[in-house]
Amino acid sequence: MIRHHRGSERGFTLVELMVSLVLFSFAVAGVLAVAVSMTRGYREQRQSIATESSVRAAMDFLSDAVRGASPGLVSGATTDLTVASGACPDVALSVTDSTTGPDSFTVVYANGAVVTTTRVAYDYATPTTSLEVANAENFVAGDTVLLTDGTSGHLLHVDAVDVATATLTLASPAGCAATPVPGTYPVGTLAIRAMRATFYVGSFDGQLALMMDPGADGIDPEPLAENIEDMQVAIGVDDEIPVDGVQDDEWAFSPGIGSLAGAIRALRITLVSRTQDELRGGNPSFVLPPAENRTGLSAADGFRRRVLTSVVDIRNLGGSPL
Repeated sequence: MIRHHRGSERGFTLVELMVSLVLFSFAVAGVLAVAVSMTRGYREQRQSIATESSVRAAMDFLSDAVRGASPGLVSGATTDLTVASGACPDVALSVTDSTTGPDSFTVVYANGAVVTTTRVAYDYATPTTSLEVANAENFVAGDTVLLTDGTSGHLLHVDAVDVATATLTLASPAGCAATPVPGTYPVGTLAIRAMRATFYVGSFDGQLALMMDPGADGIDPEPLAENIEDMQVAIGVDDEIPVDGVQDDEWAFSPGIGSLAGAIRALRITLVSRTQDELRGGNPSFVLPPAENRTGLSAADGFRRRVLTSVVDIRNLGGSPL
């Protein structure tokens, strides 16, 4: 008789298997916790980078507009005849100050490098709806044209453009009261494509945003940058003779700029942006910081913020700052 010897056959017991599964679960849970933490950190970092990029792009746009304020004339006496009613705005730069919320400002600036001259005198006492210029190729219907003789300027709306005859068809003054009305702009008057726009912090699709109102008339404002929570503006006025640039004691706020009565040389703009979402977990630990003459908020939240301040020299109002 032949006998077969069976070797020892032994596997995991149920207890060993359960212990192994528990240990494996702990390991997987640790890996998942690290992965979730890394994913959350990556998302928050990406939001922070997007927030900083947004505020920098917005500041660049604002700086370009303010730097070119009041194109073609140093007095800032620019009258907007496109306003539907009331008094015609007659300054190239105005700031609305707030000590409890965002500031806003309205500025007249060159809209692209489109400049030509008139071929026929234009009389505002008896205004016509056509303006003959040296070159109309870069104008389109819907543009705003600024006529300026270096001392005063007027904004008019362009309804149509005839490139062949270099003629701009202008809308009749919209009905605002312009006083005083100047005489005649002579042949050779500068005609500059310009824009009068208001910049302010508002809401777009339920999100805070830096808004731009082309025409400064409340019609069809558009977002310029998302997640901008605050904008503060200070005005730099050189009121000393001889001029020595804007010193620390020559920054003020509009409309009450106090005893400062010189040429506006610069704006100091502060933008505060925040992440789109609050940080998850933990206690709220961030606050809106103070800026210029607006106090900060004491209530904490979970929004990370970026603060960017820029001093923008104005080229035209009283000459370039020193």
